[in-house]
Amino acid sequence: MSGRRSHVRFDVVQCPEGVLRVMHDVVVQRAGRDEVIAMSREPGVLGEAVTVEVRAPATHSSVRARIVESLPLMVGGHVRHRLRLHTLGEAS
Repeated sequence: MSGRRSHVRFDVVQCPEGVLRVMHDVVVQRAGRDEVIAMSREPGVLGEAVTVEVRAPATHSSVRARIVESLPLMVGGHVRHRLRLHTLGEAS
């Protein structure tokens, strides 16, 4: 009979590795050679690697970048975050 005290009731497994992908809409204000400025509703985490996907009617591109600055701003009565991103190259 299962469920008795002598039976194993749980098993501890090793933590699997994975990637969490959370997408947020941003407004890209300016893009330079090694820098992208974006406005976001969420603050950025300094040092975090991100992928910025730019979709326009005729083009689609993805750029890998690292967040180097995140500043809160008031825009139209709402808090927004100005993210300064250092580009790392094209995303695969």
